[in-house]
Amino acid sequence: MAHQPEEPDRYVCEGCQAIYAGTAHSQDGDHSFEPPTECAACGSTSFVEFADWTHHSARES
Repeated sequence: MAHQPEEPDRYVCEGCQAIYAGTAHSQDGDHSFEPPTECAACGSTSFVEFADWTHHSARES
């Protein structure tokens, strides 16, 4: 059986809408993804998971 690579969680910067791949963290054999601490484009520290972006963006407008 071929291994299917796992796609990382993605995050959208609330400041400029840049999209980032989450940073993988491993603990006890499991892993999770976290957003960056700061947007490299605009300096914002606020991110929304990519899957939630449409609903979040619609509430803000």
